[in-house]
Amino acid sequence: MYFFLLSIHNSVDLFLVIIYIFSLNCRVVPGSLKQIDVGERTACFGVELQAMEIFTLYSGAWTRISGSLKHVSVGPAGVWGVNANNYIYRLDNGDWVPVNGQLKQVDAGGTVSPAGVNMFDDIFCLQGGEGASWTNLPGKLKYYSCGLNSCWGVNSGNLIYIMKGVTSNTCAGSLKWEQVSGYLSMIEVSTDGKVYGVNSNGDMYESYSPPIPAGWRQVQFGQKVKHVSYDLGHLWVIGTDNSIMDCTE
Repeated sequence: MYFFLLSIHNSVDLFLVIIYIFSLNCRVVPGSLKQIDVGERTACFGVELQAMEIFTLYSGAWTRISGSLKHVSVGPAGVWGVNANNYIYRLDNGDWVPVNGQLKQVDAGGTVSPAGVNMFDDIFCLQGGEGASWTNLPGKLKYYSCGLNSCWGVNSGNLIYIMKGVTSNTCAGSLKWEQVSGYLSMIEVSTDGKVYGVNSNGDMYESYSPPIPAGWRQVQFGQKVKHVSYDLGHLWVIGTDNSIMDCTE
């Protein structure tokens, strides 16, 4: 691992930004996916590009699950997904059960509550059990991901925000967004508090929840990336060519 100092000038101030850069040990995983998510107990799910077929990693091999989704998420809240028409589903005993509402992206990383954003970038979380209604949070985000104590998101301008105070009883958190330095096009929070994201250039970055004072660590990688997910010491990476890699530090 190494780091460098970057000086940024504007008409008023001089900013000093510390960017840590570190490399990974990666192995290529057979297959092709457009999106992947890993959660507690090493569960791993993904969606392929063309037919949006759903796969899970079982005993080292990809196993196809019935159905078609454009985004899938696994975590303490279970396994959730949304299809091409933005309809929401939850995996229950091997069957996809429809859930009221529409989202373009869903996240199951919260303690018991899924969350996500709809086609208008409105933000929602689901508090309670069967029959509960989605809670609308203030603001607009295009991607939203939750850990055990906070949720992170990026908006249409790639600005990064964190919502603190998220608990099993309060999925909406403090309702006060705090902006985090940097720009990302997607972001994922793990169950242990690590945060990974990808910017519009396909570069990867890592931080922690709450954000580390020094900012983001850039992840040195040999190719451009479009999606990442992390849990239990493994960083899963989807390249812009839909290749799959399993990486460790």
